[in-house]
Amino acid sequence: MNYKNMTLDDLKNHLIFEGKKGYPFFIAGTVYWLVMFSLGFFIESKSQLALCYLVGTCSIFPLAIAVSKVLKVNLLSNNPLGVLGGIVGGIQAFFLPVWIVIYIEQYELIPMAIGVLGASHFLPYLWVYKSKTYCIFTITMALISFIFGYILISQAFLLLPILLSILYLLTAIILWQESKAFILVQEKNTLAK
Repeated sequence: MNYKNMTLDDLKNHLIFEGKKGYPFFIAGTVYWLVMFSLGFFIESKSQLALCYLVGTCSIFPLAIAVSKVLKVNLLSNNPLGVLGGIVGGIQAFFLPVWIVIYIEQYELIPMAIGVLGASHFLPYLWVYKSKTYCIFTITMALISFIFGYILISQAFLLLPILLSILYLLTAIILWQESKAFILVQEKNTLAK
């Protein structure tokens, strides 16, 4: 693919077509939060559970890639905007030291910290994928994480993960539908030419 001759809008459209607006990441996020919710029934120690949250974040990216392979979605596009998306997603690696400090200082805040900081890195995809869903998701995730991870901190390990798993699943479904609709429009436009 010759990306050099493509306009910015062409690059976005190509990435939406290839990457399906990144919805496999939301399937992986759904699984992560469901696993964290489930672990709450088996691990009594909140500090050990918080450690599982922390270590578990490393599973989301590989799981998303595996899901994308099964669903035949190209999340590793060479499209320059895909590379930019990878860099934006990689920002989360810099959150790890913050999460570790929070774990050491007050592990009860780990679910909130993962939720709020995790939400923040999704905002640029609003522009990349031409989807207001990313904006709604980011704001909703940050609010839910703050309310159920800080204000109602006693419920952080119970309510927050189930609420976020539902939010991730709904977002995956909406992005999948948006992608499907986008591809249909693109195919109609190609046939009309």
